[in-house]
Amino acid sequence: MIKLETAHIEEFRGIRKLDIDFGRKTFAISGPNGSGKSGVIDAIEFGLTGEIGRLTGRGTKGLSVAEHGPHVDKVKFPDAAFVELKVFITELGKSATIIRKVASPGRPKIVPDDPDVRAALADIADHPEITLARRDILRFILIEPSKRSEEIQTILKLEDIGQARSALNTAQNKLQAASKSAANLVQSGRDTLQRHLQISVFGAGELLASVNAKREALGLGKIESMTPETRLDAGLSDGDKQPEFNKQSVLRDLRATAEAMGGLASLGKEDAEAVLSCIATLEGDPSLLIALQRRSLVEKGLDLVDSPSCPLCDHAWPDEEHLLSHLKTKLAKSEEAGKLQASLLKSGTEIAGHAEGLMGLLRQTLKIAKAEGETGCAEFVTAWGLDIQELKGQLSGVDGLIGLKDRLKDDWPRMPAALPAKVAALEAKIEAKPDQSATIAAQTFLTTAQLRLDDYRDAMRKNEAAKLATDAAKAAYDAYCRCMEDELNALYSDVQDDFSKFYRLINEDDEAKFTAKLTPSEGKLDFDVNFYERGLFPPGAYHSEGHQDGMGVCLYLALMKRVFGKHFTVALLDDVVMSVDSGHRYQFCKLLKTHFPDTQFVITTHDRLWAEQMKSAGLVTTKSSLAFHSWTVDTGPLVESSSDIWEEIDAALAKGKVETAAHGLRHHLEYASRHLADQLGASPVFRADGNYELGELLPSVLSRVKEIYGKAVDSAQSWSNTTTKEAALSRKAALSSSNGASNVEQWAVNKAVHYNEWGNFGRKDFEPVVAAFKELLDCLQCKDCQSWLYISPRGSRPESLRCQCNGVNFNLKTKPK
Repeated sequence: MIKLETAHIEEFRGIRKLDIDFGRKTFAISGPNGSGKSGVIDAIEFGLTGEIGRLTGRGTKGLSVAEHGPHVDKVKFPDAAFVELKVFITELGKSATIIRKVASPGRPKIVPDDPDVRAALADIADHPEITLARRDILRFILIEPSKRSEEIQTILKLEDIGQARSALNTAQNKLQAASKSAANLVQSGRDTLQRHLQISVFGAGELLASVNAKREALGLGKIESMTPETRLDAGLSDGDKQPEFNKQSVLRDLRATAEAMGGLASLGKEDAEAVLSCIATLEGDPSLLIALQRRSLVEKGLDLVDSPSCPLCDHAWPDEEHLLSHLKTKLAKSEEAGKLQASLLKSGTEIAGHAEGLMGLLRQTLKIAKAEGETGCAEFVTAWGLDIQELKGQLSGVDGLIGLKDRLKDDWPRMPAALPAKVAALEAKIEAKPDQSATIAAQTFLTTAQLRLDDYRDAMRKNEAAKLATDAAKAAYDAYCRCMEDELNALYSDVQDDFSKFYRLINEDDEAKFTAKLTPSEGKLDFDVNFYERGLFPPGAYHSEGHQDGMGVCLYLALMKRVFGKHFTVALLDDVVMSVDSGHRYQFCKLLKTHFPDTQFVITTHDRLWAEQMKSAGLVTTKSSLAFHSWTVDTGPLVESSSDIWEEIDAALAKGKVETAAHGLRHHLEYASRHLADQLGASPVFRADGNYELGELLPSVLSRVKEIYGKAVDSAQSWSNTTTKEAALSRKAALSSSNGASNVEQWAVNKAVHYNEWGNFGRKDFEPVVAAFKELLDCLQCKDCQSWLYISPRGSRPESLRCQCNGVNFNLKTKPK
């Protein structure tokens, strides 16, 4: 994997031109909403993968990288939009540069263009999950078990597992349907043989008794027992064997057909009524049918909800809860419809069985009609058989059954009206034939019996083969599921252990005994967590939203550890750490530093306090962080405390843009004042919302710095440290004589020097103001490392005033008397 070294972003999304030095370190980007933070994440993601998740994910119909990747002013010039990333490939131990343009995202320029470099960058491009957005973190927590399984298996690159399970299940279902059809053919063959033998019970004894009576009349030996090789016509010479025509057997077949045609009104009536009842229920509540047809769509919709706007149709709801409630109601209705579906298919299968029985009779009737040359009867039988066969196909699905509504109301077999007369005429024709002699009758009886037994045995063999195939498919499916669950149990055990450990670390003050359980089953993944040792419950049952968000981040980290192991070197967290409860953020920093010391996190947040907490915890430093103070469509993100801020102000003044220069100076002073107030322990008037005006912060900072310099002088005096005393006095004097400090002191009495009036200054009037405040801020920084001064430890009793390089280090403790 890789670590980010630098990024150059140009005309991409909301960014006009921006350079960032990541230095292979964890990096924080802060700023208010709409200041361009996510644009940086988009740019990094695009540079590495050629995609922008924000444009290809949820609710993004009509969005694309090609059309919406460039800055809005460069939409017609996509070649101007590009990202250049310099990365360090950890496995290779060397740096590489990748330049990717929006105009040709699939053809990046890579330097050096070596095979191993291309392979490493192709590998990172195959892992878009290194980016985690705020809207994504709950997709592991509050989600249907089947969807959670899909999401997590996708991250773990285990999609083939679910696909293989689905394929095996589909094969099993198809073979079960084939087995059912084979069983129907066995029943049809049995009925045909039983009708010919004129036995009321189908068994070996009854069969042999019927056959042996005919054999005895022919002087053939008695068959003592039935085996798979037994032939009922054994002993008949080829010359004795007669064509397959036994008058009485044929008449029985025709009479059975006639009887069946006479009873069509009641055939499958109860099952047809059951189908019609289900259809009536669906018609009485059309939403049930819609819910059934759209069940999978609703499930996907629930997964995609991340705002009050419907992710399926963009309809705006009063709030997200109303939308979720609406979709859950739809899902509940689809569950009711699912039960109706099962009932429909069960009744349809029963009717299909009746249809197969009819077709068995028709097959025999067709043979007789063709043998007798009755083409008219044969045509009617063939047409009806084809119609019944088509009907069977419709009986196997919900849509087909609903389409058969009118047919099922009455006379669903739809026998051709002329067929009974045709069959009756055929029967009369057979009746008119002279009776066969006892010998001929016995011979044809045995010949026909053997032919029908052969058909029955063939149907049995096919049925056994279908059963074996079904059993094998079920065994394969069950074995696969068992093996899959065993492997996934082991895998998820590691994930759940890491997840629980991470979550306990963040919440060690109140959930030190927290545990979790991930339980895989057929295509699902159940997730339960401990709630204050009261038992295991779904995360959404009792835990607060803040805790649920924390779970989402912890589960993500556990999954990343499992996916990449020691190669988990980079992750982009777009405003997700914000979801961790404010009281637990130092612990979150500890988690990242302790368990992921070799991972470079790029973290964005709109919470300034959280950005400062990351610095205080040592997760990032001033050099490895960036703050945006605002954004405009013309300039893109405006960076606070930019090392080039004075050059930017000078450039604006050179163009006569005093208002732009004044805006930049004010925001830079606001940033510096906030930072210094925090690091020096200044005491502005408290505001509950944390929104302090520059006019409140900067005077408080100056007052605090003068106080601290005074303490440094007193301390040095008490320790008789003349050199340090002079250095402290020098810095204090420089601050006091600063024109900037003088201006701040005059704000209350001289409106002309107040920051609210800067926009009205002319260039010549404003240039001295810029110089004065640059001089003032120099007094609050180390001239060597350019870091802001800070007290240590923080609090009401600091012991030293320092900078990052220790070039400034004043002792504030006086010598004990």
